Amino acid sequence: MAYRIEDTSSSGTNGSLDEPALVQRAQRGDQAAFDTLFERHEHRIARYLKHMVGNDGISCDLTQETFFRAWQGLPGLRDPQRFVSWLYRIATNVAHNYLEQARRMQYVPWEDCQEERSELSTRRMEQHIEERELTQIALAQVSPTYRSCLILYVIEGLPQRKVAELLGMKESCVSKYVSRGKEEMRQIYQRLLSEGLPARQRGGKRK
Repeated sequence: MAYRIEDTSSSGTNGSLDEPALVQRAQRGDQAAFDTLFERHEHRIARYLKHMVGNDGISCDLTQETFFRAWQGLPGLRDPQRFVSWLYRIATNVAHNYLEQARRMQYVPWEDCQEERSELSTRRMEQHIEERELTQIALAQVSPTYRSCLILYVIEGLPQRKVAELLGMKESCVSKYVSRGKEEMRQIYQRLLSEGLPARQRGGKRK
């Protein structure tokens, strides 16, 4: 189920409010206030999820799921000042859940599925992998925790202190994970280059 923006007459007023005030209104069930929060953060959350899962189309669905979960869980948020950090943690959990499900799907006995559906899924997967850039493929194979830090610190350009706040970890861990993530991505990138495989074969999961 996805969260959708609805047109509301009070959205203009909400746009001028600071974030904690918007969060408090949304916690009281103000749909227009949450729509404004969605508009402010949807783009960055979508971009973050795109890098997390390596698929633009899927990231759109996961973005909707993230905001739907946020809308459901908002009454339980104790500190409105920490809304953005809380939202990123929801997005991270959504991405990790998707990646875990995708990993498990590799072991589904596809021969038991309808042949047409299986062939369609295979074609879509091959087409998606062929469209990826080599760096995106490498990033998608980096360990999820390292990947989260790399995306926020390297791609989004956030300071380590902010990354630590968004992901709910110590700042010293961010520095360590970024360093390890860079090295892991470098090794994956070099391996893909040395294999010299077609794009569709580079996307295999790292063992």
